[in-house]
Amino acid sequence: MEKRHRQPYAVTLTAYGVLILGAGYCLGVLHAIFTYSTIESLPLSVPAWYFPLSGLVWGGVWLALGIGLRFGKEWSRRAALVAIPICFFAWMADERLLSRSAIALQSFWFEAVLRLILAAIGMAVLIGAGTLKNYRPNPAPPGRDLSMEKTTTHVE
Repeated sequence: MEKRHRQPYAVTLTAYGVLILGAGYCLGVLHAIFTYSTIESLPLSVPAWYFPLSGLVWGGVWLALGIGLRFGKEWSRRAALVAIPICFFAWMADERLLSRSAIALQSFWFEAVLRLILAAIGMAVLIGAGTLKNYRPNPAPPGRDLSMEKTTTHVE
C-alpha cells in the first residue's frame, strides 16, 4: 500500500482560506444580483452590473486557486502569488473610487491594514520552505530513492 502524501498544516489552512474567500465573493455576487434594482438606482461611478461581474470573476479565481492549492498543484501556488497582490490593489482602487460614505472613509485604513496583513500571511505561507517542498515534484517513483543509486557512464 502506497503511503499517502500529507500537506503541511499551513498549506491546508491556506487552501481552505482561499476557498472561503472564493465562496465569500460568490455570496457577494448573489447579494448583488438580488439587490440589483437598488444598486441601479444609486448614483454610482460604475454601472450596476460591475458588482456582480467583478464578484463573479474574483470568486471564480479564488475557488479555482483554492481547489488547486488543496490538491497540491504547482500552478495554483504560482497563480496565487500573482493574484494576491492584484486583488489587494484592485480592492484599494475600488475603495478609493467607489466609497464615498463617511463610515467607508473612516474604516478604509483599518481594512487596508487588515487585508495587507492577511495578504502577507498568505504570501509567506506560499513562499515558505514547507510549501515549496510540498509543491515540488519528486522525480523518484514511490519506494525508490534515486539519491543513493550510483550512475555509471559508458565511454567508448
